[in-house]
Amino acid sequence: MSHKYSLGQLVHSAGASFADRTGGVYEVVRLMPESSNGELGYRIRHTTSGTERAVGESEIRAVAAEEAHTTAG
Repeated sequence: MSHKYSLGQLVHSAGASFADRTGGVYEVVRLMPESSNGELGYRIRHTTSGTERAVGESEIRAVAAEEAHTTAG
């Protein structure tokens, strides 16, 4: 099984926000191995606050190309 997202890719929470109500844009900073349930994991960093979190692949989605350009610029 291979990771859907790559290092440096920008992602969002797949829901409105994470359980602690944080949202916004995150950058994938580390690819993690499969968890016990078989889901691939990621270490992501918030692009503004720098807060890091570990998430499963089902918890995130890619940022649209137009939004990624706006965020980076």
